[in-house]
Amino acid sequence: MNTPRTLIAAALATVLFAAPAFAQDSPPTLRVDIGSAMVSTGGEFVTAPSGSQLAPGSRVMLTEGSQATLVYPNGCTQPLTSAGVHGVPATCVSSRSAAVVPAQAGATGVDMGGAAIISGIAVAGAAVLHAMDDEDYVPPPPVSR
Repeated sequence: MNTPRTLIAAALATVLFAAPAFAQDSPPTLRVDIGSAMVSTGGEFVTAPSGSQLAPGSRVMLTEGSQATLVYPNGCTQPLTSAGVHGVPATCVSSRSAAVVPAQAGATGVDMGGAAIISGIAVAGAAVLHAMDDEDYVPPPPVSR
């Protein structure tokens, strides 16, 4: 059988299907919709203009009547509508009840990036198991008495 070709194809499929999982490495952008927002990266809060990129773990403080939105590179948005301090998560946590990101999920609500990664792992596992079956069966020698 063509074991090397099968393993190479499985490795390529895994790498290609895993790419969407790494697409969200860029930090979110702060969009100030109403009022003003202040940001802290562990120290004092400073005024942040709309369009500022925020590191995950930063905190955004909104005053009464202010509203802002965290815009992630994949298109997912997280609205910040109440006054107070809000943490900036590394991945988008949608406030919609279905929590479905249009760019990553189909009509069924399945995360396509996660499904692709699982599929890639399954293909790689199948290729390895298939490669294990390439040796011919050699019957054991007869038992002498």
